[in-house]
Amino acid sequence: MDLEKTVRWLRDRELIKALPQRYAHGLDTRDFDAARRVFRDDCYVKGSISEAPIDEYFPPLVEGVKAYQATMHFMGNQYVTLEEGADEGSIETYAVAYHIESEDSGLPDLVMGVRYCDTVARHGDDWIITRRVAIPHWVRGPLPRPK
Repeated sequence: MDLEKTVRWLRDRELIKALPQRYAHGLDTRDFDAARRVFRDDCYVKGSISEAPIDEYFPPLVEGVKAYQATMHFMGNQYVTLEEGADEGSIETYAVAYHIESEDSGLPDLVMGVRYCDTVARHGDDWIITRRVAIPHWVRGPLPRPK
């Protein structure tokens, strides 16, 4: 057993697991720059209602989040695939995403069960998402949101 390699592998796994959580925290606290920083500049995202390179995908996502009074992503089970010493891996994160309307909107809240499937790569001393596929498993409420 190589203790140094094992500790590095465990650290890498924790950094990878933090990526979807940092994304959700950024959206829910409206720190959109923090949410964007988890994605590499050439990342491609296939989301719940659209897909595009990150710089095309992200601005409409931000506007969609801002349309709600509040959002809350509850991140659940996470499955990391990472070989010891590797510079690439993947993570699947199950989430429930609450999108809360203002009381006077007349619209129902949107709640979704989602699985984020992310490909990740080492980025300096950290990790970054290089590709994302968001798979909705169930939806309660209007998607997309009526204008």
